[in-house]
Amino acid sequence: MNIIKEITNPEVFKPHPNCTNKEIFVQFIPEARCFIIPNHDYSEIEVDNFIVNSKFNRGKGIGTKMIAAIKAYFPNAHIWVDTWNHSRPFWTKMMERGYIDSIGNDYSWPCFDTNCRICHPNRANGRRRIR
Repeated sequence: MNIIKEITNPEVFKPHPNCTNKEIFVQFIPEARCFIIPNHDYSEIEVDNFIVNSKFNRGKGIGTKMIAAIKAYFPNAHIWVDTWNHSRPFWTKMMERGYIDSIGNDYSWPCFDTNCRICHPNRANGRRRIR
């Protein structure tokens, strides 16, 4: 039995088709979406793959609304994330506002986008090596 279905709206959280331990938060699709990875009793929830669709203009509060909604669904859970270097300021702000309880990684974690100037400030172009 899936506990989340008993405590939340099934139109908001859908089972991940390939991962039995993940739920897809679909309330904000197509503007944004993410996964939640709960522990066995939903007292701890990792937020994963948090994406705001860039065509809906990032910086308009959609991500904040989405994480606030997750906190509203699970007010007593410890909610946490791991962050890329470029997203850490957003998550730090979400922690200050009380929407998440902790950031799991307290170390530098550059993203995979080799064109990201925040995570890869020393790259003149997207290549890993200069020829």
